[in-house]
Amino acid sequence: MDEQTRQTKERAIWEKLAAGYDSRTLPVYQHAYDLSIEKTIAVISPEQQVLEIGCGTGIISLGIAAEAGKVTGTDISPQMIDVAKRKAEDAAVANVEFQVCDGYSQPFEDDTFDTVLIFNTLQALKEPATMLAEARRLLKPGGHLVTATDCYGEPAPFSVRLRLGVQRLMKWLGVIPFMSYFTEDDLRWLIEEAGFTVMETDMLHAAPVNYYLLACKK
Repeated sequence: MDEQTRQTKERAIWEKLAAGYDSRTLPVYQHAYDLSIEKTIAVISPEQQVLEIGCGTGIISLGIAAEAGKVTGTDISPQMIDVAKRKAEDAAVANVEFQVCDGYSQPFEDDTFDTVLIFNTLQALKEPATMLAEARRLLKPGGHLVTATDCYGEPAPFSVRLRLGVQRLMKWLGVIPFMSYFTEDDLRWLIEEAGFTVMETDMLHAAPVNYYLLACKK
């Protein structure tokens, strides 16, 4: 699979979800997003440069903006970025910038950011290790990676397993191009293999498990 095909496939699912993403997602996952914002704010400081890769509609980037020096949000989906920009304009948030770019290849110099965020994205990538390597490249020495990822490989109630069964069928049919069924151990191993030291973990949502990790660039 060439890069253009991979990008097209990764972009496609988010393009379909962009317009109604907040209204469909937040009624179920609002608490997880609130915890994601709360935990990120505990890590950053007002002088920091923060990057969120896979920022989607900007829920977390905008949620932490008041506590950071500058926040840059990037996403492969132009429609997601359009929604994020409108929300930033409506809220008159001046220190957040959103732009479209591939999460595997960001247009920034090495060691640019104090903190890099990757939320609810790694499970839907063809090559999650590639995005983590890019995050590490962009972090200053000792900088922090803050991430939360749905771990569909963890045990779940029957109703959730039923939904995941439908998801697996959609993946098999090609409707969802890429999906990883991580366990918590899988995710931790992936992040450690990418050159990070895991400092803290937590569960932000119980079913399916949304697994939070705070890690430091080695």
